[in-house]
Amino acid sequence: MRVLHTSDWHIGRTLYGRKRYEEFEAFLTWLAETIQQNEIDALLVAGDVFDTSAPSNRAQELYYRFLCRVAASSCRHIVVVAGNHDSPSFLNAPKELLKALDVHVVGSSTASPEDEVLVLRNERDAPELIVCAVPYLRDRDIRVAEAGESVEDKERKLIDGIRTHYAAVAALAEQKREELGADIPIVGTGHLFTAGGQTVDGDGVRAWF
Repeated sequence: MRVLHTSDWHIGRTLYGRKRYEEFEAFLTWLAETIQQNEIDALLVAGDVFDTSAPSNRAQELYYRFLCRVAASSCRHIVVVAGNHDSPSFLNAPKELLKALDVHVVGSSTASPEDEVLVLRNERDAPELIVCAVPYLRDRDIRVAEAGESVEDKERKLIDGIRTHYAAVAALAEQKREELGADIPIVGTGHLFTAGGQTVDGDGVRAWF
């Protein structure tokens, strides 16, 4: 099974005030062609599909046109999780409709981590891949605010909450594989950023540490 991972499209982002829809369209066309040429079976999109929580009509058109094109190709599955730039409710809104195209959208974390463990099946309804599809975890998803806590306490609880959440989803994926009774591959994906990172500029290169 061939899997292609991509993320951070930021459709709709401008550069010094200049709209770049032609660039985004060219990229998505190239990506769709790459999927077809390499006979990709599953496409995983790990967040930041759009650049803002309220994407323009043009940005939405590019996104949905791309999904329809890939769904009509040899690619059997598309999994999309939300990033920190995406609106969870916006991405989730058409998820039931998109299921008809084998497009699986996880826009936000829910009370049940099992919603983030997807069993992808082939045309014979046999399971062929398990995906841990973890969206960007917001503070409210994994931490309960308490009066009097310090900034350090908040950051520690946030990191612990993220670690616990990912561990729970991974454990459920392993359990699901045992229940299915087959040696099915498990792929984990999510959307994170570095806590306490610093940027260093030099020789035209910006690096994260």
